[in-house]
Amino acid sequence: MSNTKAPAAPRFEVPVEPMGLDESAAMQFVVERRRRQDEAAAEELRAVAHWADLHRVDGDELGSIDDEVSKLFFPAGCTDRLLGQEGDLRLAGQGAFMISEFAVCELAAALGLSEPAARRYVGQAIELRDRLPRLYSAVMCGRLAAWKARQIAEQTIPLSAAAAAYVDRQLAPFAHKMSLVRISAAVDAAILRHDPELAAERTARAAERRGVWIDECIDGVSEIRAVTDTPDALALDTALDQVAAALRAFGDEEPEQVRRAKAVGVLADPQYALDLQSTARAASREAVPEPRKHRQGPTIHVHLHTDAIAGFSGETTPDVGHLARVGGQGAQTLATVQRWLSDLAPGAAVKVTPVVDLAERISVDAYEAPDRLRSQVAERDDGCRFPWCGRKGLFDLDHIVPFVPIDDGGPPGQTSSQNLARLCRFHHRVKTHGGWDYERDPDGALNWISPLGRVYTVDENGTYPRS
Repeated sequence: MSNTKAPAAPRFEVPVEPMGLDESAAMQFVVERRRRQDEAAAEELRAVAHWADLHRVDGDELGSIDDEVSKLFFPAGCTDRLLGQEGDLRLAGQGAFMISEFAVCELAAALGLSEPAARRYVGQAIELRDRLPRLYSAVMCGRLAAWKARQIAEQTIPLSAAAAAYVDRQLAPFAHKMSLVRISAAVDAAILRHDPELAAERTARAAERRGVWIDECIDGVSEIRAVTDTPDALALDTALDQVAAALRAFGDEEPEQVRRAKAVGVLADPQYALDLQSTARAASREAVPEPRKHRQGPTIHVHLHTDAIAGFSGETTPDVGHLARVGGQGAQTLATVQRWLSDLAPGAAVKVTPVVDLAERISVDAYEAPDRLRSQVAERDDGCRFPWCGRKGLFDLDHIVPFVPIDDGGPPGQTSSQNLARLCRFHHRVKTHGGWDYERDPDGALNWISPLGRVYTVDENGTYPRS
């Protein structure tokens, strides 16, 4: 973990009118305005929490937080009191105080918000100040943007006090440089650790939301939206690649994504899909390209802690407190993994691989990275290492220092642990053609320099703006 602290961004006076500024000065103008906006948002958040203090009400301890949060979706007055009478609201998490229900209307009107939006805002402010004090302090000192802190608070409101405190401890030092995707992952980790029953319930609810929906659009096309288990999604992705490759072998010159769209119709007739692929292989002089190695499968890599082995004892209901780390998918409850394993798509496999040594320095002279090196980088870089990205899924391995063939005078060992970084395809293009550059520190952090000379440090915890 990098211990390097980001220096405070310089503050300076900027002109009121941005017109006429050059590119660099215009960017400085935008950054300074955002800084002022963040300061104002922090002051507003503190005032909203104080406003809630002014409308506290005394009352008996309420029921579960789920019961209280559900009141957000009922008209004002629909509480445990008589219909139409003012009630009390607990808008933040476990242990938070209540406020008078009708008082929120005043705030909503003043800020131009709907009643539900104002209730969420008040709940987030109370949640931050009273249950997430470290994150609240980060907002007040200007290190964390208020909008991001509110996103965290929204996710911790349903959690127990212990789980919320865990999120506060884990995220406070790093939230300012983390994407919302990584923040959500940290909240999920808190639920897995401190509320396994809730984690199991979330898994069951997620399974119930699976389905496929088709919306007809104009011009003869339709949109398909699907929610399915991740192994099934990967299996479909591979099948689309295979059919698209077969269409290409028969002379279809459409772009790959268009051929993948056509493949949906082909897969609707399984026998036709099989005949198409077998005929393409037999008739074409060039073999139909196989799917990329990292997309074959789906292969599920499961890394179990020794305490979790008992969860696979064959019992109908596993111990929901046990966790599994699934390659590419992060930590999951054993209930989730067992559901995946019980309904594997044809051709899927469960693979046990040796633990990757992240400290090992691997290097080769060839341009292509061997599987062992590719696996190490994939394990070390859990997402795209471009500033603020973190996108997961398909990725490219980029040579930080561009590769020079040995025959052209390049040094040996250029394809190495230190000289490779994981980038999504878009940011790989940005780095190669967009004027961005970067280098790796001895501690593993990446220092990026934008075309305007702005510097960002990216490590396993997220992104630090340096200028």
